[in-house]
Amino acid sequence: MTRAVTGHRPWRRLRGALRRFRSGQDGATAVEFAMVGMPFFALICALFEAGLLLLSQQTLDNALDYAARTVFTGAFQEGYDGTPAADRLRRAVCSQVTTFPCADVLIDVATASSFAARSVTSPYDAATKSIAASFGKTFQCPSGNDVVTVRAAVVVPRYFRFLDPDALAIGTASRLVVSTVIFRAEPYAMGKC
Repeated sequence: MTRAVTGHRPWRRLRGALRRFRSGQDGATAVEFAMVGMPFFALICALFEAGLLLLSQQTLDNALDYAARTVFTGAFQEGYDGTPAADRLRRAVCSQVTTFPCADVLIDVATASSFAARSVTSPYDAATKSIAASFGKTFQCPSGNDVVTVRAAVVVPRYFRFLDPDALAIGTASRLVVSTVIFRAEPYAMGKC
């Protein structure tokens, strides 16, 4: 009889240890935090990154819209002051920008006779994952009734590279933000750029 009782002791000890393990609360908070903490911080980082990216995109869109309106109405051409046209348009864009450096904004202006004839150059070079070498060097002075394409691009920093959902990555810690405005200029007299 004694032998049968001692033979079950290891199982009793194991059951007792499992019972104490289930009822013990020491370290439960640490284990739960370890399980939930990493996804929670990843979500917070993703929200922060998306918010900054959205703010940068909205800022560039609004600034380009403001500057393109001056080209649309001919006020840009009438405001000719002898400085290069690309610099003047960049100044008009930068008067509305507060979230990134003005010197980093690249602008292309192209004209065409119709919407079908217009061509839009891509500011992103997918092969090198950088800004296209030809972007930011074109400025065709628009005249009345021209179809005008104004594109602006700027590189903004990325803080959480592991959350990169798109293909416009520049280097390891940046992303390209692009804005485009296409319109037919009002029939104003030819002005200087």
